Amino acid sequence: MKKLLVAVDFSPASRYAYEYAEWLSLQLSGSLTAVFVNTATYAEITVSEKKRQEMINKENNGYRERLHQFTANYPDRDEEPLTAVKPEQLLVVTGRIAPALCAAALKIEADAIVVGTRAKHSLRDHLFGSVTTQLIGQTPCPLIIIPEGAAYKTVSRIALAVDIKQHEEPVLPALQSIATALEAEIHPFYVNFLPEEQDMFKEEEVKKAGHKITMVRERTLVDGVDYFLEKYPSEMLALYLPPQAFLNNLFRGRLSRHLAWKAPAPLLLM
Repeated sequence: MKKLLVAVDFSPASRYAYEYAEWLSLQLSGSLTAVFVNTATYAEITVSEKKRQEMINKENNGYRERLHQFTANYPDRDEEPLTAVKPEQLLVVTGRIAPALCAAALKIEADAIVVGTRAKHSLRDHLFGSVTTQLIGQTPCPLIIIPEGAAYKTVSRIALAVDIKQHEEPVLPALQSIATALEAEIHPFYVNFLPEEQDMFKEEEVKKAGHKITMVRERTLVDGVDYFLEKYPSEMLALYLPPQAFLNNLFRGRLSRHLAWKAPAPLLLM
């Protein structure tokens, strides 16, 4: 994971995401590209297509300048290592946000997309889904979601939520390569919420494909994830979303959306 694409909308949430990506690129010895999506591309029908394109180009030039200022290293910034971080590219694209970000990731062959999520969400977000939740399962590469207010910590442990009934190999090769690049260990865990087992030990160690996995007994997946992260603090939480998870809408509709909004640690969705 060497090339990061960071979504910027100039909000405080995207500021945290961009700064997190800066530190992450340093730990990975990688590069980053900042992208802004211009969605205001509509004009009165009386405006010719040529005129409309001129208006869009003018807007995009303005956004490109804002993006340059947003990513600049200010003189009063005290994080000295970040002065060496320069974005490889500053992109301004047009269209709907989620598809435009996916297209930009494909264009630059990004290894991951980094987005920020707001601490508070509107009723509309809960009804229709935020841009972040629209991206879940749609991106051509892993998605890293940074909670607003999250400060970067060197990633030394990645908590991996797995389903031992679905995964023949609990530690995915793609995640292993990311962990190796970060020099981090992977701690897999599984949430068992079978009602008949609730009175047994809260957690125990099981083995799957030669890996040690911590099994947590909780009533819901979300409660199990929260318990594990509190018991075993990790700098990053990883979650693999298999295709069947989208068929039954389990992960996308319940777990991943909850985690995207409320995870106490940066969330890596694969």
